[in-house]
Amino acid sequence: MRILASINVTLVCFASVFVSCTSKEEKKAEKPVVKTVLPAPFRFHKAVEVKPGLTFDVLSWGRGSELSGAFMILRSDSAAIKYCSVTEELEGRISDAWNMDMDTDGNPEIFIEAKSDDKENPLRMYVYEFDDNGNGREIRFPDLTSSTKKNYRGKDSIYVKEGVLYRQFPLFEESDTAGLKPTGKKILEYSLRGSTFSVNTVEPKK
Repeated sequence: MRILASINVTLVCFASVFVSCTSKEEKKAEKPVVKTVLPAPFRFHKAVEVKPGLTFDVLSWGRGSELSGAFMILRSDSAAIKYCSVTEELEGRISDAWNMDMDTDGNPEIFIEAKSDDKENPLRMYVYEFDDNGNGREIRFPDLTSSTKKNYRGKDSIYVKEGVLYRQFPLFEESDTAGLKPTGKKILEYSLRGSTFSVNTVEPKK
C-alpha cells in the first residue's frame, strides 16, 4: 500500500509540473505584441529591404506639429560599405513606404505615402530613385487634373498590383463639399519612364 501511495503521489506531482509548464507556455503564446514607440521627435520608421545588404530606412520627425515636419531616407549598402541619405520637408503623416522599380532600369524607387488634413490635397506622395552610387533624386508625383479635383474629396486607396501602381478614390458632386454621398469612383494607373510619370484612367469593373 505504501508503494502504491508513493506512486500516486509521484504521478500527481508530475501532472502538476506538466500542467504548470503548459499554463506558462499558453500564457506566453497569448502575450500581446507590443508596438515599438519611437522616441521624440521621431514619428515613423520602416526598413525597406531591396535585396540582401541593401536597405532603405524611412524615418519622419518633427516637434510642435503633428502635420508638419521632415522625412529622411537612409540608404545602407553593407555589401559595398556605402551609406548615404536624403532629407525633405514633409506635409502630413507618413502612412506607408515601399520599394518599386517601375521603369525597370535596375534602380530602386522609394515611395512614401503621407496623409494630411488638407481638403484640397489630403494625399501626398514622395518618390525618390537611387542609383548604384547611392545618389537619390526626386521624381515628382503628378497632381490630379483640375477637372478631377472638382469631384475629389480624398479618401484615397493606393495599391500595387502586378508591379503597377494604382490610385483609387470616390467621386462626389461638386456641390457635395463635405463628401457625404459618393456618385462613383475613379481609378488611376501610373507608369514611369525616366523621370516622368504618365497617368491613365482605368474604367471601374461593374
